[in-house]
Amino acid sequence: MKKGEKFIELLGDKYSREILSLTSSMECSALLLCKELGIPLATVYRKLKFLEDAGLIKHVKTIIQLSGNEEKYYRCVIHEVKVNIHKGILSINLTMVDCNDKIVRLWKRLTQSSPQDIRQPTLPVPGD
Repeated sequence: MKKGEKFIELLGDKYSREILSLTSSMECSALLLCKELGIPLATVYRKLKFLEDAGLIKHVKTIIQLSGNEEKYYRCVIHEVKVNIHKGILSINLTMVDCNDKIVRLWKRLTQSSPQDIRQPTLPVPGD
């Protein structure tokens, strides 16, 4: 099955849509998804597996807790989706984001910050 067809199939599932939506704005662990979306943890893990196998989300980091447990974080890799129907033929074009380069992701996040997010140091005015 092509990635576009798999995408349409997964969009039919409410939980998959919610996971894609939340992970498109931030990196999320299964536990965070469970809490934020009110989805049972076992369901979250199952949906994450389907979405990862389809290439729609990616495991981007792992944090090892003090207890020794690993907490994996995921990110949606879909940048844009275009769906066209021309002469009865459906075509789906998925544009993906490369989540491998953390420096590039950090730079993009910093360049999208508003001027209010960046605090300028204040210098004393002479004579005050």
